[in-house]
Amino acid sequence: MEGGDLREVLQRALGRPLSLFAAALLVMGSLVAFAPSSEAAGAHAPVRMPDVVGKTRAETFAIMAADQLFFATHGTGSNNGTWVRVIAQYPAPGTLVAYRSTVSLTVTAGVVHQPLPAPNLVGLSRTQVYSIMKAYQLYFTTSGPGASNGTWKSVVGQTPYAATLIKWHSFMHLTVSLAVPHPKRAVPKVAGDTRAEAVAALGAADIFFNAQGLGAANNTWNKVLGVAPAAGTLVAWHATVILKVTTITTTTSTTTTTLTPPSTTTTYPGETTTTSTTLAPTTTTTKPPTTTTTLKKPSRANDYRVGIATWYSYIPGQCATWYLPIGTRLVVRDLATGRAIVCLVTDHEASRGDHVVDLSETQFAQLEPLWRGIIHVKVSW
Repeated sequence: MEGGDLREVLQRALGRPLSLFAAALLVMGSLVAFAPSSEAAGAHAPVRMPDVVGKTRAETFAIMAADQLFFATHGTGSNNGTWVRVIAQYPAPGTLVAYRSTVSLTVTAGVVHQPLPAPNLVGLSRTQVYSIMKAYQLYFTTSGPGASNGTWKSVVGQTPYAATLIKWHSFMHLTVSLAVPHPKRAVPKVAGDTRAEAVAALGAADIFFNAQGLGAANNTWNKVLGVAPAAGTLVAWHATVILKVTTITTTTSTTTTTLTPPSTTTTYPGETTTTSTTLAPTTTTTKPPTTTTTLKKPSRANDYRVGIATWYSYIPGQCATWYLPIGTRLVVRDLATGRAIVCLVTDHEASRGDHVVDLSETQFAQLEPLWRGIIHVKVSW
């Protein structure tokens, strides 16, 4: 009995380590089976981080699963899985990340916001910009004079353009200037005015215009049919409006009246004397209107120059050259990007050589950031 009891004790003592060893092997095997293989992950090329800002929870799960990425969440609703949308992400969209890596998402349990149109900030002051961007719940970055130390006074350009649909809490880029902004002014009522009257009214309001219609191409129009935006609309200082114009032809009429001397007949006594007066018919002569035909100057091979362009604080839409007369309309094309703008020569510069044009801050910013200072362009006219 004692020997039998001893054998039973030994069997139980040896059985416990074996069972524990088998359980450990089972756990290790399951971890190896379900854990992602680092070698398999390393065999895949990096993937680009998708843009999930503004996406709902369901959309985010679908996008991340399609791109084979994992994510960790932070913010309201992240601890119990009740968040409804993403408001920020790290890394930024388009960043290359490792296959099956884990990225960070900032989430919220609030209502999902729809895209909204970008506000028009060009011409506004720094205070106005801050107020509008806070109301729209948007962020912005700046470049240009005064951007580095926060002393800029006004906005001369923006990306994206006004009315472009953008995401809630997204960023806009503003090109700024040290120039003090001018208040907005109302478009004057010029419909029905002559050319001289319209030019005087728009000049008094510091508003530029582009004419469209009969006589606009050769500058022979003499009547305004309408204006866009409508009269009374508030626009930025030095904004450009569209005038619908036409050419009214004046007809001159000449009337000539001819009287013939009276015809007298003399008779002898006993007869009747009759005196008759005859008026010649009235003749009206209409002078045909004078027609002036303007022939377009044929294009020549030397109607362009290639060189460098710079910018200075000047009127938007206007520029300066040293080799073209005032009033010449230019097309300035950035040779690096292909972007082009149109400006009117209203100033002369002292530079010579390959310095082909000086642009306003606004139009230089439409081609390249102001901090570049100098760009290579082709100027056509």
